Amino acid sequence: MISKSLARNLVLPTILFSLAGLLSCQKLTDVMRPFMLSEDQEVELGDQFKAQILSDTETYPPYTGSQKVTDFVDSLGQYLASVQTDRPDLKFTFTIIDDDEQVNAFAIPGGHVFVYTGLLKNMKNASELAGVLAHEIGHITQYHGADKMVQGNALELVNTIFFNESDSASITGAIAGLLENMVFLSFSRKDEFEADSCALAYSINADISPEGMKDFLAFLKSEYGDQPKIFEPMSTHPLLSDRIKKINAIISKSSDVPDDMYENEYSKIKGLI
Repeated sequence: MISKSLARNLVLPTILFSLAGLLSCQKLTDVMRPFMLSEDQEVELGDQFKAQILSDTETYPPYTGSQKVTDFVDSLGQYLASVQTDRPDLKFTFTIIDDDEQVNAFAIPGGHVFVYTGLLKNMKNASELAGVLAHEIGHITQYHGADKMVQGNALELVNTIFFNESDSASITGAIAGLLENMVFLSFSRKDEFEADSCALAYSINADISPEGMKDFLAFLKSEYGDQPKIFEPMSTHPLLSDRIKKINAIISKSSDVPDDMYENEYSKIKGLI
């Protein structure tokens, strides 16, 4: 069982499993996507964004605390990514930012997820963390950020990056511009609902209770109101109460909902953050 591995090592193992019967995200529309970045272009952009974020240690201070915390977050994230079938070949990374004031997490195109220590310290158990990580993975697997990169003024900056290979100054400026405006985090209400459905599907596939995402949203609602800007502040969020209602509706239709909340395992990690 996963929980025994967590309790013993505080790190999730690599697990081989059959993909048959795994759940996927609920798509709200079947509209064809507009002009798209190729997979290679998305990964290239994402890698450059991540490198720029890691280099800006003032805005994004790196977490240098317990290696067990780093390993736990990465292992849980990698496990959730391994059970999704929407983009099974995409490689994911999970990075902790050391800022206790930010109850936040975000995802950038290409497979990179960032989590703030402020969010980790406000989690009650591993299923809540799994829900948030799976939500961010969902933004990536559903191309939410990648699609924002080819809309409006962002497209001009993207073209600068890919079609001005000899002008490194212009490329650097374009990357900085995209990061400054965080265009790829301007998610719509539809995006948020889809990412929530991914959080439930991926958690259930991982044999982790999907109640965690609902419980975390309930915590945000009680602490910051029904439409807070503290979590994914660039998004056009639907009301938390609406998101919780939709999550309850999906869970009620799931025939096999795990009930192990992994509280003991996460308590060991939380004390080290």
